[in-house]
Amino acid sequence: MTTPALTALRAALAAALVLSIAGVVLAQSEPAAATEEDRRLLPYLEPGQLVDIGGRRVNLFCTGSGAPTVILMAGISSWSPVWYKTQPVIAQRTRVCAFDRAGFGFSDPAPRPQGLFDTVTDLHAALAAARIPGPYLLVAHSLGGVEARLYAQRWPKDVGGMVLVDTSPAGEGLIEANQPGLADDEGIDSYVSGELYCSLSATHGPLNPSNPESKDCSKALPSDTPATFRKAWPQCFTSYYFADQVSLMTSLYTHRYDSVDYRRLGALPLVVLSAERSFSVDTPAGAQFWQAYKNAWFARHEALAHLSSRGVHRIINGSGHAIQVDKPQAVIDAVDKVLRQLHTGATP
Repeated sequence: MTTPALTALRAALAAALVLSIAGVVLAQSEPAAATEEDRRLLPYLEPGQLVDIGGRRVNLFCTGSGAPTVILMAGISSWSPVWYKTQPVIAQRTRVCAFDRAGFGFSDPAPRPQGLFDTVTDLHAALAAARIPGPYLLVAHSLGGVEARLYAQRWPKDVGGMVLVDTSPAGEGLIEANQPGLADDEGIDSYVSGELYCSLSATHGPLNPSNPESKDCSKALPSDTPATFRKAWPQCFTSYYFADQVSLMTSLYTHRYDSVDYRRLGALPLVVLSAERSFSVDTPAGAQFWQAYKNAWFARHEALAHLSSRGVHRIINGSGHAIQVDKPQAVIDAVDKVLRQLHTGATP
């Protein structure tokens, strides 16, 4: 139903917490006891700090101690658990907080579906209300990378460094629409119709994983997911969650945020990570699309690294789009590099 590019965007959580896009029912067909449970997921069963930002609450899941505080910003379909392999290790070095957008995870929904401007406004308000001082090290995946650059544009003194994890370029949807290999009948319209269907299906309560028509609305879980986490998983997919995804996706089909890809960052410590295969190559069409697109994708990331005199671009071999799960050490190493620069003031 979707193009390889849109599938990758829609699957930010599916690729990170999961092995593929599928229904919860498929993941549950394998006994949870087949492998040892990965207990790193269990802390994400409960909210962290629910911060009141004026009549609604935003979830900040914070661990560790020290400064600067690392802020984890997930991709379009994701929230705090997507960092379950990286956050515990980063927390051994400094304080680290994962941020849930409105309507995602444990954060209350907003009065209306959110765009990029709204999500960064919420994050700024939540950090202020929680009295978490900056400057921050923003670690952001996929669409979250656009949000991180927008945050740095609006509040430059609050950002001490950035790690962009296979980030989307601003206006990514418009860029990909002009790439060879995209069929005329595929694109944003099919994505929106699918997400709106899921939103309507979830209006009256959690999706029923046994309903075949709802299987594409939920995301599968790894076989080593703890049973308690698996049981709570369907509750996460609310009508607000799907509606917000539609709104966020449309942010990638506009030139409104293009300036964040060109704003000079001075000597800001910056690492840009690219996945070796950002988009699906499981089909001949997907492989053809990625072969035609990957040089342009890497070039966009290289240009982002050049926005800072300290910018570094790394291609992570053997990784798909969700580097923080496929190759978590690469993200941890990038965070360590930026932390060292912030602590010592060292220049390249």
